[in-house]
Amino acid sequence: MVAASLCWSFGGLCIKFIPWGAMSIIGLRALLAAIVFAVYRKSIKIELTKGNILSALCLASTTILFVFANKLTTAASAIFLQFSAPIFIILIQLVFYRKKPKPSAIIAVLITLSGMLLFFAGRLEGGGLVGNLLAIASGLSFAGVFVCNKRPDTSPEQSLLLGFFINAVIGMPFVFFEVTADPIAWVAVLFLGTVQVGLAYVFFSVGIKTTPALLACLITALEPVLNPVWVALFTGESPGIFALLGGAVIVLTVVGYSMWTQRHSTETDVEM
Repeated sequence: MVAASLCWSFGGLCIKFIPWGAMSIIGLRALLAAIVFAVYRKSIKIELTKGNILSALCLASTTILFVFANKLTTAASAIFLQFSAPIFIILIQLVFYRKKPKPSAIIAVLITLSGMLLFFAGRLEGGGLVGNLLAIASGLSFAGVFVCNKRPDTSPEQSLLLGFFINAVIGMPFVFFEVTADPIAWVAVLFLGTVQVGLAYVFFSVGIKTTPALLACLITALEPVLNPVWVALFTGESPGIFALLGGAVIVLTVVGYSMWTQRHSTETDVEM
């Protein structure tokens, strides 16, 4: 899980080093990730169930929105706002499944929303309004991935591979018009596809099987913390004070809420 989080955290940095359009990056990264994951699975078999298709579409949307967000705002803003996904899960369950949230969930949603508002204070001091909105949308679609994977007709590994294929099909045509012979860009995109996405999900698929839910959540929080650090160290891009405050609010709320729910469920299990 630590290895997966470390791999994911380099996404913002690599994208900053690639001058090509977002769709070219998406297509190449997805194609490379699909190859790595297919080799790991030793299969490209995918059952086109409704659950697999919905999950794959959510994953494909998440990737597209996140890459565009990184192009239009700071890496810190993109990853912090995407990390709000667990809060969106609560809202999705309320709207589509009529699952009434507990008071603790409502408090977590309100605090997270306040953290998001901080990103738009002063127009994010170097960030972009459109990029911030796309990052929030990527958090929403990422939440859809988790919700769809709870369906009985969804195979996480199959839907993940299908999502890679969808992005590859959509993005690869742009490669012929946007890609140049830039060695740094090629190294960055190769790293994105094989390590930042492909190898990361191999690590994740292994680690999640033996890692408790709470510990997994805490480890995953390494990504939004380290992502802007790498970008600041290697490119000099620094988020504004409001972005840092908003990011801290979101990360602490998500981690704190996860710890609260885990403790509550454990106490309930003991009582039963």
